[in-house]
Amino acid sequence: MRSSIGLRRTALCGLATIAVLGAGGGSATAVKTATKQITCKLTLYATIKQPAPTAANFGAANCSAPLRNGVQRDASTTTRTSPLTGSFTGPFKMFFDRGSIHGTFTISFVTTVDAALHITGVTYKGTLKVTGGSARNKRVRGTGTITGFSPDAVKTNLTEVLTLTGV
Repeated sequence: MRSSIGLRRTALCGLATIAVLGAGGGSATAVKTATKQITCKLTLYATIKQPAPTAANFGAANCSAPLRNGVQRDASTTTRTSPLTGSFTGPFKMFFDRGSIHGTFTISFVTTVDAALHITGVTYKGTLKVTGGSARNKRVRGTGTITGFSPDAVKTNLTEVLTLTGV
């Protein structure tokens, strides 16, 4: 008789724990699966003068909630299809108060020049993939688009529209 009462108590405690966790009591470890669209405005500065076989940038990232303000650094390989067109492909990392996010990007460029062959602008268009993060962003994953313009191939203003889960 005693053992069946103890067994019932153990079973009831187990069911109560499952009910509490299922009702959100274990939300600290729950995976966030909702999709959120986030827009980031970037002001990046080239750290490798172009034209070159590689490129790198660093600068401010101002994103919508919950990412907010941070910085981005990236590095890439340059593939030219002509002297004025081509693409950059490589990794990026964005750093925020709540942690970082990282991934890869491919962005094509078209450079315009004047009669004296001075750069008058560079237009950018591409895609990116967010493959992870750190701290509170460790479960972030997603994809995005990139568009932007640079008047001089040094300072570039880009807009990233990200579709993310895990934020």
